[in-house]
Order: sequence, then structure tokens, then C-alpha cells
Amino acid sequence: MIFQPFLAILALLISSIHASFVSYPRPSIYDKSAHFSLKVNGTYAYTVSYAGYDYVQVSMDEGYDTEFRIALTAGDSITSYSISPAKLPISAKTEGNELVFSLTKAHYLIVKINDEKEFVVLLDPSEVDVPASSGSTIYNVLDYDADNTGKSLTKGIQAAMDAAAEKPGSTVYVPAGLYTIGNLMLRNHTSLYIAGGAVLRFSGNPSDYTTLYNKADLYDGTWWIQTEINSTNIKLYGRGTIDGNGYNTRKAKFMADLVVPVGTTNFTYDGVLVRDSSFWAVTPIQVTDALLTNLKILDRQDVTQDDGIDVIESTRVTVRRSIAIANDDSYSAKTWQYNVHTTVPYPYAPRELRDVLFEDCLAWTLCFSYKIGEGVWDVQDNVTFRDSVTYKAGVGIGIHHKFGSEIASNITFENIDIERLSGSPAGKATWMAIYVDDAGQGVGPLKDLTIKNIRARQQGKGDAYLAGYNESSIVSDVTISDVYIHDSKVPATTFEEMKLFHVSHSEGIEIVNS
Repeated sequence: MIFQPFLAILALLISSIHASFVSYPRPSIYDKSAHFSLKVNGTYAYTVSYAGYDYVQVSMDEGYDTEFRIALTAGDSITSYSISPAKLPISAKTEGNELVFSLTKAHYLIVKINDEKEFVVLLDPSEVDVPASSGSTIYNVLDYDADNTGKSLTKGIQAAMDAAAEKPGSTVYVPAGLYTIGNLMLRNHTSLYIAGGAVLRFSGNPSDYTTLYNKADLYDGTWWIQTEINSTNIKLYGRGTIDGNGYNTRKAKFMADLVVPVGTTNFTYDGVLVRDSSFWAVTPIQVTDALLTNLKILDRQDVTQDDGIDVIESTRVTVRRSIAIANDDSYSAKTWQYNVHTTVPYPYAPRELRDVLFEDCLAWTLCFSYKIGEGVWDVQDNVTFRDSVTYKAGVGIGIHHKFGSEIASNITFENIDIERLSGSPAGKATWMAIYVDDAGQGVGPLKDLTIKNIRARQQGKGDAYLAGYNESSIVSDVTISDVYIHDSKVPATTFEEMKLFHVSHSEGIEIVNS
């Protein structure tokens, strides 16, 4: 009993301690936001102006109160606001032109104030594995004559990577600065650390890159930053930026997948921000055992087919704690046709996709936020999307079996909060579109699906789908449980409540609420 007053005082002192944080220097090629400022524990952070939305990146200690003050730089009072994910227990208040709230845990947030464009607040846990900038197993790119001004196409990063490969387990260190680079090969048993304030930038000039494929309805393309084939134990991490310069690259009639773990095992990705892709931003291709965490993809929404992350023909891949903003699908899993267009550079014959998990993700897209397909040329099995949020999308959750004739099975959408729906990708505008489509390249079945604990705050202008194509390509064995429509506290019990009016060529669909 004698210790209770002491413990109470100690608890009060701990709760009043502010966490330390890091706001990374704004790279020289970016402007600060003209709309928003952010103070973290009273100190201004480095905001970035961007097309369609602005953003800021901060790392913070978790477990202690950290105060955030977002202000309208024009000085206008805040008359309305929203913070996504809406489900978070964030207690915010307004003080004149400031929105004020505190957090003890890092989150990715999308903040909407008045009629301003969105402000994306990227909060990561503090880094715990920052390497030294020099040492016996550290290869600093400046020691290899890397140009950190961005004025010339530098080969110094690849030179450092090649040197590090001679000593397996080594790390290539990229300090703050701007590096314009060509194709970059990540070597076997090496790590690439991109420090906060460092930017790897795509030049946008097709002649600087090796053309690897052509997409018939678009342009020639390349893999920009890829792993060595038949490699293992490669890590890409840090708080720097990979900038695809996608808007300008597409003007030059070229495009690139930005980060391509391919033909590798035991791949790790942690923390690096990816922005402005000219095609699919992050594409694990024919990978076994990969973990991607703190993955931030900030694409423009005026560049088409710029998917966030597409996991392709891979096994045991986890994407955890991520945000993906794009014009096209934010998160998807695919299997593709052999040796055609974008698959020409694939290192192996077609592979099945198995055991893929997307967890704790935040999506904002004009298309599908969480999706299987369009390609199902080979089997897709045991894919889970869970504990995630859609800020805005054309379709919340879905499977679009459009290309190929194989089966997609054991697919789970669980604990997904769909906040807003807008747009109509492939003619669908709904919280759920699971269907088989005939594009003249095969049709196939969908089986053993789980749709569980879904909050559809909006249902979309169109009807929901659980529809096959014919008697041999059906949707079967579907369990729907605890789907909450709008603000209802009671789960839907009928197809009508869910606007689920497209259920042709389907069987074994059950609504089983807990």
C-alpha cells in the first residue's frame, strides 16, 4: 500500500513525457506544402507539396504522448475535418486554424480539412537498426564517387553495391542528397540503406535505361531497382525516398516498375518511401519468403496503371503496415501469362501464388483497394487481406478473374473498413466486386471465399457482385459474416441489405453472423 502514491505519481510523470521524433530534411527538389504546416511537440516538421495531396514524413518513439498540430497556412479557421482511418481512437480538437491531437502509436493518416486537398501524415516508429555511415562492412556511396546533387546520372551506387557483394552481409549506405540513377541491381547477401533526406530519382529519359518489356496499350518499360536473380537475403531499408518521376517519364512514352524483388528468397523491405511511379510501383515477382513493412507508396492519381503493390507468382509474402495511394489498384495479387509483354523478363516459368498476407494497410485509389487479379493464369491460393482500411476507392474489396483459366481459392477479406467509394473501375462502383469476366483469354472458378467483419460506410452507386461466368467457372463456397452497412450496429442478414444483386453462376453462399 505504501507504494501506491509513488506509482501513481510515476505513472503521471510517464504519461506527461513527450516522445522524441525525427522529421527528415526536405530534399531540394521538393517544395514545402503551401496548404499545411505540422508542428510535432511544438517543432515544425518538413512538409512536401505534391500533385493531388501533400504529405509529411516523421518517425516517432511509441508509448509516449506525441502532440501534432496541423495548421492551414492561409490562416483560415477549420470548419470541418476528418482523419482516416476513422476507426482509430484519435481525439482531435480545433484551435483556430490548427487541428490538434496526440498519439502514442505511429500511424499512417489521411487528413481532410475544409475544402483543401488531403494532407497525408506518414508516422513511422523510430528506426532501431540504423547502420553506421562507414565501417568495415559499410560501403558509403560517396566513397564511390556518387553524385549527390542529382545533376548527372551517377553510377556510384551500383559501384558501391558491386563492391559490397564481394563481402556478403555488407551494407551500402546512401546519405542525404539527390541521386539520379539508371537501372540498379541489388546484389546477393547485401543490404541497401537509404537515409532520411536521400532520394534515388528516375531520370525519365528512356535512353538511360535498359528496355525489358513492352505493354501493348502503353509503352516500353524497365525494372528500375531489382534484385539479382537466384539471390537470397537482400534488404532494402531506411527512411529515404525512391522517386519514379513517373509523370514526366510517361510524357517521354516510357515507364518503369520501381522496386522489383524478383527471383529472390528471404527479401526484406522496411521504411523507404516510394513515390510517383510510371507503372506498377512495387512488384515482388516469383519471390519466396518476403516481408515488406512500413511500406509507403505515394503515387499520383493522374497517372494511369500506377498500381501500388502487386504480388506476382510468389509464395509466403507478407505486406504489413503500409499505405498505398494510386490511380490504379492499391494492393493486389496476380499470376500472369508466360513470356508476353510485361512478363518477358520473368526469370522462371509461371509459378503459383500461395500464402500471401496483406495486413494493417491503408488504401486510396480510383480503382480496387484490395484485389485478386485481373490475371489468374496460374493458381492463387491462401491470400488474405485483413485489418485494413479503404480511405477512398472505386471498389472496396474484390476479385476480378479476367485473364487465365486457373482457380483462385482460399481468399479472405477480414476486418476491412471501407470509408468512401467514388468512381467506377471496369464499370463497377461498389463495396464488393467478386466476379469472373471473359476477355477472350480464359475463364476460371473462384472457391472457398471468406468475407468477414466488413464495415461498408458507403455501398457505392452500383450493386455488389458474387458472380461466376458459366457452369465451369462458378463462385462457390462463400462465407459472409458480420458485414455492417453504413453506420448500422447490426450485421446485414440478406443480400438485399448488402445490395448483393449479382449472384449468377454461384453456389454455397452463406451468411453466418457471429
